Amino acid sequence: MNYSHEHTKKNLLSVSKTTKSILFLALLTIAGATLFSSCFKHKNNAQLDANIDQHNKDANEYKSELDQADNDINNALSDIPAFGKTENGAEILSSPLCGCTIDSTDIANKILYFNFDGVTPCFSPSVTRSGQIKVQLTSGVHWSDAGAVLTETFTNYKITRLSDNKSIMFNGVKTLENIAGHNWLTFLTSQSTFYHRERAFNVDVTFDNNQHATWNSARTTEWSYVQAGGGIPYARVAFEANGDTSVNGYNTVDSWGTNRFGSTFTTYYNAPVNSNTYCGLWRFSSGELVHHVDNNDFTLTLGVDQNGNPSTLSCAYGFKVEWSNGNSNYDVVLSY
Repeated sequence: MNYSHEHTKKNLLSVSKTTKSILFLALLTIAGATLFSSCFKHKNNAQLDANIDQHNKDANEYKSELDQADNDINNALSDIPAFGKTENGAEILSSPLCGCTIDSTDIANKILYFNFDGVTPCFSPSVTRSGQIKVQLTSGVHWSDAGAVLTETFTNYKITRLSDNKSIMFNGVKTLENIAGHNWLTFLTSQSTFYHRERAFNVDVTFDNNQHATWNSARTTEWSYVQAGGGIPYARVAFEANGDTSVNGYNTVDSWGTNRFGSTFTTYYNAPVNSNTYCGLWRFSSGELVHHVDNNDFTLTLGVDQNGNPSTLSCAYGFKVEWSNGNSNYDVVLSY
């Protein structure tokens, strides 16, 4: 191989280490994961049912905590030979993650056990994590292969926020399918995208007051690398997510189940959500989703200006929330 090509490849791969962290930090993140933790602190909050508001916050925690687990798992797998790394001298890392050790005794069957100690403060705001995530490559030779599937089994996986001792715990199974495969060289030259599909059924979620919820999810995410030029000042990673099933008469459904109050819910998309690393993966540029809870609909239109209209700027002001209460309709525009 010619030196010039090999040198370019090495530079791209070194960039990809940072890009991986950016990508997987928000892997499978969708609008509900970041918007609902505080979006209804507004003068119309009195019209909102407290249970609906709590459900929205629970949706935020469910998605963001499992996204963080996916981020950690993906970063770890890239350094483990049986799952992805192929460089000479690669070794199993005993503890690449905060508050976690990896049991690789069953790696011959492409199984790893991520064991969390429950005492080490991690992230900001600080949390501890306990329990176990079993990760198995159930299809494919490497996780980077097209069609490869990871099966993640959560056993008493509990995240506790140290500031107020609030916690959320997961028991259940989810899968991630690598639909298109990972080729960092072609990705960083904008010749390929990363495309994943998630499935989770009957995940038991336990909160700190011992209330339970049952969560299901089905979504796709796609990542692409946009190079600078043609009016784009900086290179960026673009992200798109969409619901990926039909449930309860709705299409493009992202999640459904029963919340901590025993209410059934369905979250679906009217349009895929889009964002990029130039504005921030949490600062969505477009998309529309609906939370349907106990026959109430909360519609979020993403990427609007201060008047609630689609933004014409590179980075949008915020998002618009619309809902009904009895015979009255309400809407509010909130900033990211």
